[in-house]
Amino acid sequence: MNKVFPKGEDGCIAAGPKALPGGEGDVPHSLPRFLVARCGDPASWIYADQKCDGTNNCGDCSDELSPVTVCPACGPGWWRCPSTVFIYCGCIPRSLCRDHVQHCSDWSDEYACPGP
Repeated sequence: MNKVFPKGEDGCIAAGPKALPGGEGDVPHSLPRFLVARCGDPASWIYADQKCDGTNNCGDCSDELSPVTVCPACGPGWWRCPSTVFIYCGCIPRSLCRDHVQHCSDWSDEYACPGP
């Protein structure tokens, strides 16, 4: 996750609603727009190739879940479930299934997932 905050009048990083003019974070002007994806938090952005990669890059899962992002269904190496692991959003790697550790809030990774 990338956050770029403008500097305050005293040269320190500004904080609060005034820190983000227009409610949006600053994206480096040297990057072409197609390389950048916005997160649910307007002050955050990620590189476009981090969107829909199965990992919570934005910190709020907006790069993986609706309504901010529409991603395809989980791939063959993934299990769809409400994840309890911060790094994953709507899918977990099947390698985490049936390992005697809860990774899905409904425990489906231990009882329903066929495993790797």
